[in-house]
Amino acid sequence: MDWYREVQFIAAVPMPIEWAREYGTTVNGMWDSPTRWDAGRVADAHAEGRRVLASVPLIALTARVYEQDENHYLLNEVCRDIFGNRAEVKWYYWDPKPVYSMCLYSEVFRDYLLGKCRSAASAGVDVLNVDEINTSIGLMSREPGGSGFCPRCLEKFCTHLEDDDDLRARAGVTDVGELRKQDYAALLARLREDDALYREYAACHEEAAFATVREFLDQIRCAAAEEVGGDCQMAVTANLAGLGTFLEIQGRLWGATWGELIDFVMMENVYLIDPGEFHAGHQHKLLPRGKFTSWYRLASSFRSKAPAWLCPQIYVPQQLAGKKSVNYYLLMFLESYANNGRWGYYWWPGVDDQTRLDATVPEAVKDYTRFILDHRRYYEGCGTENGLAVLYANSAILANPKSHFRYIALGQALAESGYQYDVIYSGDDVFTPGAINHEELGRCGAVLLPEADGLTEEQLEALKAYAEGGGRVIAYSKIALDGVPGVTAVTDDPLLEFWREYRDRDRSRILSPLEEFEETRIHTSDPQVNVVRYQKEGQMICHVLNYDYRESDDTIAPKRDVLVRLPWRGEAPAVVRCLSLDGEQELALSEDGGCLTFTVPFVDPYALIVVS
Repeated sequence: MDWYREVQFIAAVPMPIEWAREYGTTVNGMWDSPTRWDAGRVADAHAEGRRVLASVPLIALTARVYEQDENHYLLNEVCRDIFGNRAEVKWYYWDPKPVYSMCLYSEVFRDYLLGKCRSAASAGVDVLNVDEINTSIGLMSREPGGSGFCPRCLEKFCTHLEDDDDLRARAGVTDVGELRKQDYAALLARLREDDALYREYAACHEEAAFATVREFLDQIRCAAAEEVGGDCQMAVTANLAGLGTFLEIQGRLWGATWGELIDFVMMENVYLIDPGEFHAGHQHKLLPRGKFTSWYRLASSFRSKAPAWLCPQIYVPQQLAGKKSVNYYLLMFLESYANNGRWGYYWWPGVDDQTRLDATVPEAVKDYTRFILDHRRYYEGCGTENGLAVLYANSAILANPKSHFRYIALGQALAESGYQYDVIYSGDDVFTPGAINHEELGRCGAVLLPEADGLTEEQLEALKAYAEGGGRVIAYSKIALDGVPGVTAVTDDPLLEFWREYRDRDRSRILSPLEEFEETRIHTSDPQVNVVRYQKEGQMICHVLNYDYRESDDTIAPKRDVLVRLPWRGEAPAVVRCLSLDGEQELALSEDGGCLTFTVPFVDPYALIVVS
């Protein structure tokens, strides 16, 4: 088993080592500088059972780096805005000095980064985080300070102009060589005024940036292997902020595509109804609405099938400042492990250690850390055999960026109603291959499509073959498979309605085509109590989580005597055990219409059920 598939407890930024020991933290920093680590310190961490993560910024050049004499040359590699000024990274709200946006097209900058990566591999670091993986192109805009218009970026586009007569005509360029002689001034002027050309410029760079990062990741892995003289065990991750949340306003490089390139997904996450209000200080939604379940499922659907590591988006702790919210953070911690994920606590940039600890790390994390370790066999190596799968086809999502929220809404409606589902990820044939895994399809009784408009021909053919073979396809938009038996289209868009308004009637409309799939559903007597089911070695493992969070006073209303109806096939099980912080007890059970029925006496806020 790869170490990152094992249970880990993660501090988002490094805690004082005494606190890390106290809380059982095994990865002390999702954002930790490689300069803090050498072979001796890594060996000490390993001896204590900890793993080491080092983060290498692919965008941000901070003052503490560029003000060092040996790094001053990096200021020459800063990207530029459309007016010729240095581009900046605006989200470093706690840094009093400018944080510049680096250009990954720069070979000088990549060599600097590779040196950091080699140093990390040589020290024996377990995982390298490349942050932000979407590069300075992901920050492209025509606003002052926006990235994407330095000489390297402009030259990259000029190379495309040379090879494309139609694009040259649309850009109003007759002689690319003359454009270069004039320092790209005519192109910059045209880009400032021509919206259509700007969109083509951005699209060209999105594909070029993705190719650059893919090549750079290969270089990192090769350099790391050279450093240790053979097969390098250092994993590579990246912060995939929002994993699609900002597609509509920031472009394709903020999508889910990157998950196919790395060993596991790490991300900051935020639950916003309108991402366009993000920089206006709009408050993200807390629980019970603000579940991250859909993101955990999506992140673990990539090629590695590895657990996802999440923490709150960088502005969330700031938005919650002054509020008591430790029980919110506790539920997010428990939700992550219930969904085979990991939660990065201790995250609030720009404040002192004690403030960060008091505001973001519940004391109960210690108890649940010990509980999970005592029962870690139920949190590692577990699988699913769910009859429902949601197809996240990146081709359709990129063609209709708002459809990412259709996916989130669908996943939330399913989870809140007890439906057990998996996610199948398929690419787009632009960034990553769009072929659908036929084996994954074949295991499902029904495939749900949050968006079907924009699917590739190969994806459509795979779904058609699946439906003609007896599978069910339920599409929440129009689909080019009219008349094929087993295909249902729900075209009145209940998903976006549910996303915006969060009404019971919209949830009911979403679920109405699933009446024949009751065997995939776990019913509870209290709708605020959700269950997530896994299997391992003949046992069924159910994570029972109480989402009745009260934001007004940061409390979770305890639930007593929660009745659970669990679909069951075959012989009756020998025993149902309930494990919680209060200990272990065997539950009385009965059979009722193909379901096992039992009562969980107390959910405050979490219980683990093992059916043997």
